[in-house]
Amino acid sequence: MATLNTLRTRGALFLSIVIGVALIAFLLGDLTSASSVFQRSRNRVGSIDGKSVDYFEFAATNENLNQVIQTMYGRSAVTAEQADQIREMAWQSYIRRYVYEPGFRRMGLSVGEAEQIDMVQGQFVSPVITSLFSSPQTGQIDNAALAQFVSSLEMDDTGRMPAMWEYAKSEMVNERAMSKYLALVQGGLFANDLEVARGVDAANHTYSGSWARIPFNSIADSLVTVSSAEVRKYFAEHRDQFRQTASRDVEYVVFALDPSDADYSEAADHIQTVAGEFAAAADPMQYASLNSQERTDEGFYSESQLSPELAAIAFGDRRGQMAGPTLNGNVYTVSRVAAERMMPDSVGARHILLPATSTRVADSLVRAIRGGASLVDLAIVYSLDDVAEIGVFPPQMMVEPFATAISEARAGDVFTVETQFGLHVVQSTYRSPLTRKAQIATVTYNVEPSSATEQAAYNLARDFATAATGSREKFDAAVSSTGANRRVATIGESDRDVAGMTNSRELVRWSFNTKPGTVSPIMEIDGDYVVAVLTGAKEAGEADVRDVSVGIASRIRNEKKTEQLTAQLSGKSVAEVAAMESAVTGELTDLAGNAFYEPSLGVEPAVIGALESIPAGTTSKPIKGFAGVYVVGVSSVGTVADAISADSERVRLEATAETSLSQRLTAAMNGQAKIEDNRAKFF
Repeated sequence: MATLNTLRTRGALFLSIVIGVALIAFLLGDLTSASSVFQRSRNRVGSIDGKSVDYFEFAATNENLNQVIQTMYGRSAVTAEQADQIREMAWQSYIRRYVYEPGFRRMGLSVGEAEQIDMVQGQFVSPVITSLFSSPQTGQIDNAALAQFVSSLEMDDTGRMPAMWEYAKSEMVNERAMSKYLALVQGGLFANDLEVARGVDAANHTYSGSWARIPFNSIADSLVTVSSAEVRKYFAEHRDQFRQTASRDVEYVVFALDPSDADYSEAADHIQTVAGEFAAAADPMQYASLNSQERTDEGFYSESQLSPELAAIAFGDRRGQMAGPTLNGNVYTVSRVAAERMMPDSVGARHILLPATSTRVADSLVRAIRGGASLVDLAIVYSLDDVAEIGVFPPQMMVEPFATAISEARAGDVFTVETQFGLHVVQSTYRSPLTRKAQIATVTYNVEPSSATEQAAYNLARDFATAATGSREKFDAAVSSTGANRRVATIGESDRDVAGMTNSRELVRWSFNTKPGTVSPIMEIDGDYVVAVLTGAKEAGEADVRDVSVGIASRIRNEKKTEQLTAQLSGKSVAEVAAMESAVTGELTDLAGNAFYEPSLGVEPAVIGALESIPAGTTSKPIKGFAGVYVVGVSSVGTVADAISADSERVRLEATAETSLSQRLTAAMNGQAKIEDNRAKFF
């Protein structure tokens, strides 16, 4: 059990490794399509190179992973964010199964049985295993904890721990196979002599001078004609630049379900009644526990740890009085002091954790430690926790009743205390001087919309939806007639929150399961009512030329303006260009040739890159930049004092390439993959 608890505390690290490995896994091979096209089209979560992923199969895979993660975290449920991560892991497992693993087999890349054994208990232990079974003190693999975990698998009647172990071993193999593949690709990375020479020259020189720019907008768009044939030709020649992910455009109206004035008035009357009862209660903490809508904090705090209002009723001139009722947003609070204690600010301890039923063993250990035996040595033999030395800590960071017991103990005391984790044999190692602390009982009461308020908000949404149903035109008319606040959003298929509305996945699913022009039914999202209309839909893959024609026309127009401006500026000095109408000018002072940004220029890599080809005392030819066409005059070229060498530049270039290798490799393989991802329609 101690090993399982340890695994739970490290589950987040393991999960990050698994997701990191899975997200790299994209895409080789050519796979066959599944049959039953009509039936699968209705229940198809997606396809990978034509291989269908059925909804029910995917749901089973996702549930298996869900069980593994719950075991790892020691929970009976996962959060919405974790559920999304698990679904992503399940999806990536299909990509790995249908694409990577067959590709690795064709390459002859494998992870043999002997290597797998070494990855668990040999010299080169897998990071997946290390993340689960490493010692917190050393960061090294804890072989004893690993052995204990493996030996206990047969005793788990639920089958959940063996399933988690099988999954961990699978991810261990996947991580090693991917590492080998990345190493193969990495072996082909190098910086050629030309790249090195240019890098050395750019890094070792600085440039001073001036520049002038004529912006593209100095020529009116109406004077530059771009035909539809030119747009289509540009699109055909640059198709790779116009690939897109699936998205949906929606417009929606929110009918906020906020408390009314009557609701606030009713809440104010209620909290006054509560305050009277609270003031008369003999046990303030018990009253707060029974009547507060939020869990009350039972910790003890010094004056400096409390807000000024609470410090005043515990330590100041209002001592013995109540604080509140106070309204903050939609929450009323009323507080009073429940108890006072003399307590330390910090304590130190070491412990041995035993099963809750091991009272006789605990008593024997207490006698042995009081007699001079080392608790740390005994912990190696008896403790379920691999951490004996807890160190120095504020007592309130521990669970009750451990916190109370260690606060009352003096340094050197040895005692037992039972918590939700088991029976602890504790040795107090330190206690700071005692200070007076107060326990504050707080009752909270949320101001919530009444049923009448809810009905009124729903009626508004219903009337709007009735008027808007049928088309986008009716939706627009309903917005105009009601004066509703129209909101817009572009939704990606992996989005969970839409424009800041939490738990709005229902709107995402609806948008990916309907056609443009459709008006939604009333949806309850984030406590409010929402009515939406789908205004546009883009599918993953190559964009429609009509959707990108405006941007393409702008690019072509700027190319034509560049030709005109280049002809006008050729042969002119910076001063002559600066004298022209619409000109923008600036100065360069000791600008490094490898700089990415210059304050007066902004981000203009073409201009900065051209500096090394402009001799001192000369003026450049016209240079096309992002903001217009430039002419640059270089007055002087300086030399950097701490010049870099060719060897150091080669190391830098190759290290930079290696750093971005996984991202570049993923992008390259994504571009060749035939992936259809319909998860947004189901989850």
